[in-house]
Amino acid sequence: MKKSLRVLTAFLAMIAAGSAWAVGPDARGETYINLFGGNTFFDQAAGLGLGSGNNGGVVGVRLGHRIDAHLGVEAQVAAAFAHLQGEVKGGNAGQYSGAVIGNLYAFASPSTPYLSLGLGASSNLFGNRLGRSTELMGVFGVGYQQLLGRHFGLRLDVQDQMLFNAPVLGGQNLNDVQVTGGLSYFWGGSERKAFPVIGPKGQ
Repeated sequence: MKKSLRVLTAFLAMIAAGSAWAVGPDARGETYINLFGGNTFFDQAAGLGLGSGNNGGVVGVRLGHRIDAHLGVEAQVAAAFAHLQGEVKGGNAGQYSGAVIGNLYAFASPSTPYLSLGLGASSNLFGNRLGRSTELMGVFGVGYQQLLGRHFGLRLDVQDQMLFNAPVLGGQNLNDVQVTGGLSYFWGGSERKAFPVIGPKGQ
């Protein structure tokens, strides 16, 4: 847990320091789809019996909407393939997760750092003895989004997904840090309006 919080804090500091040039059109009202991939890292605490391969690839998709200049909401689904089953050689965790996430954007433009908070569920295969189980999942993360042209953008996310009541820990919480990058496509949104020029009276 402490390690994942340090990663999130360092990442947030980095994007905050480099976001001074993040300018662009007003993004409110925008809808987007984001395809992402990356890596997932499960806690490797002593006594878990998860084996040494507690990380693996992750892929997923997000569909979101920018409600206001600094607030957005999105649905996220993902599949992760960490090797959690130490007793099943070559087996994958087969983690499938879904969450509803709220994003708090630092700037009104599409190019901006943001903070993510969400709630969802995670279905995991922890091993042949425990089998598949589904846990409530909380999401805390930070990210940065960079606009490329009018409709496309790049996105980088670091999420700490906390699985509540994980059976592998006897009902304790299990942290899963996901580091992902992806491509977004935007549509809709409001256009930046120019201020009207008011001439002198009588003209």
